[in-house]
Amino acid sequence: MEEQTGKSKSKIVSNADYFAEVQRMLHAGKEVRIRIKGQSMHPFIHDGDTVMLRAYQGQSLPLGCNILAKDNGKFVFHRLVAKKKGQYVLAGDGNLALHEYIAESDIIAVAYMHYPKDKEGAIPIHSTWPRLRGLGWYHIRLLRRIIAKLKRMI
Repeated sequence: MEEQTGKSKSKIVSNADYFAEVQRMLHAGKEVRIRIKGQSMHPFIHDGDTVMLRAYQGQSLPLGCNILAKDNGKFVFHRLVAKKKGQYVLAGDGNLALHEYIAESDIIAVAYMHYPKDKEGAIPIHSTWPRLRGLGWYHIRLLRRIIAKLKRMI
């Protein structure tokens, strides 16, 4: 199905077809830039931002890195927050409680560059500081949950 958007034409494809193509390109050795949809990575990555991915090839993944993975048939882009009993634990930066537990075979790609939709240029996100900042945000989720409840009471 095609959609007219002003002067340009865009094509709407299913998530399954879209990510099949992303995986094909990654397997061919290409880097792939994808658009992020939703608020689960807020406050660091926003709806409409894009990230550049490289195929996961079994390398050691540092905690705090952002990965594209498949969880129960759905594709997720979340932060690696722990490794437990042979599983990788993922969480969105904006999620206060939800986690995904995935096998190494479910990891598709690792993000290394972030392109905010409202700013010029790219932000490296696979380096130490962005990973530590994201992990710190994850580890204060109890405090964030309490603050969110207090805000609702006011």
